[in-house]
Amino acid sequence: MHQGPVIADAISSSRTQLHAELLAGPNVRLCLPLAELNAVTELVKQKFASDMSAFSMLDREWQWLTARCGIDGDRLPREHSFCGRVVDTNEAVVVPDTRLDPAYCDHPLVIGAPHVAAYIGVPVIVHGEDGTDILAGSLCAVFYKPRSFSEADIIELGKLAAIAAALVGSRLTAMELANLALEHQNDLHRLGRLHRQLGQAERIAGIGSWRLDLADNHVHWSEQVYAIYDLPVAQTPPLEEAMSFYPDRSRVILADAIALAIEQGRAFDEEADFISATGKLKRVRCMGELELHDGKPVAIIGVFQDITARYEMEQALRRSATTDELTGLTNRAGFNRALSQTIMGARRDAQTFALLLIDLDGFKAVNDRLGHLKGDQVLQTIAMVLKSPYLAGQVCARLGGDEFAIIVQGKDEAAMSSLTETLQQDLRHCVDVADGTWLTVSGTIGVSWFEPLLTGRDMLRRADTALYHGKRKQRGTVTTYCAAIEHGICYEQ
Repeated sequence: MHQGPVIADAISSSRTQLHAELLAGPNVRLCLPLAELNAVTELVKQKFASDMSAFSMLDREWQWLTARCGIDGDRLPREHSFCGRVVDTNEAVVVPDTRLDPAYCDHPLVIGAPHVAAYIGVPVIVHGEDGTDILAGSLCAVFYKPRSFSEADIIELGKLAAIAAALVGSRLTAMELANLALEHQNDLHRLGRLHRQLGQAERIAGIGSWRLDLADNHVHWSEQVYAIYDLPVAQTPPLEEAMSFYPDRSRVILADAIALAIEQGRAFDEEADFISATGKLKRVRCMGELELHDGKPVAIIGVFQDITARYEMEQALRRSATTDELTGLTNRAGFNRALSQTIMGARRDAQTFALLLIDLDGFKAVNDRLGHLKGDQVLQTIAMVLKSPYLAGQVCARLGGDEFAIIVQGKDEAAMSSLTETLQQDLRHCVDVADGTWLTVSGTIGVSWFEPLLTGRDMLRRADTALYHGKRKQRGTVTTYCAAIEHGICYEQ
């Protein structure tokens, strides 16, 4: 306790710090229960028969007379404030006679209006529920004549200060609750905005999020997952039904990935075929990882993306890299790759296959007389022949110009003979010159059979040898390679 001549015990209270919100100026003060606090200052004035009383809050520059009785004005400079010492020391301050107190004898409020002669003030301390104390301000009584103060006076003023503190504390609690409610409302608005933005991002990217609860196998989807499934929002099917949208092989791959995620904690990233609720064939990407709680698996969470457009573009690019643009048949690069793979498979499975090389007869005459446009039409007609049902499943390619090739698997010599006979007939084509004459186009075919020690280059050379042997003998025929043919060619050369 800071005092003049009269000595009294200090109010027992730890050093507290003024709450930051109370330093913000008059806005907080105006939110306090002013009528009730004014009633407290009236009780102080009556109890002590004082000339003035006030509940004050202080900032760096001003003493704000938040509630007052017998005082005009609502503030005075802090440097002239008696209550400033109450707040600075966090103690009761009593001054029985300001004229005898060296600290106040020349004070402007003592030597000038209102001529304060005696003062008693105590801190108003709000005790928080979390154990912290808030020094809200001071409660004081001011006298125009000197008077003595007892310890009982300080205790009584302290009781009234406790009432003021309770009023301030209740309002601060209400303000904090209101702020929390406002923050909660703002958080809800912010979450709602983020949810809408996330929905927009999902729609742009074609990505949805999902969660599989391991306790009950319940599936949770974001809106975009419903869109990919072509299902109404909130009609979430059970897990088994959700998996049924995948064709057999894709369903097995995804089910195995989920099982490994649960058993081993292994994340997965799988692409799969998918048939939506409207029967639309799609390509999807499904990513997932294990969610743990206290070290125990509780769910699998992940994202689900419609990659149909990207997949189709990739397939188109892949096809364009291995497809002849004019005929739609496999090009030379695709044929070479297919031939290598077929040879490896034949060696592995101890199987055989045949390679057919086709060279068109009479095609140059079409180009020379009718132009390249007509020549391209002839090539497209030949391509249609190579797409016939009896060649389904075989690799048919245009190697360049008027040269074609076929890799035939699963045929013995008798079946191959029947196939080449049909092919030979289908390749014959007449082109109208429009002057009453016709140009005939046919195909000479060279055949080589696979043997375990042969490479792709070997097979091509043998088929080419058989082809040109056939051209020498009779165009439009089929010739199968044998060593005697090659020796015959060498002899003729």
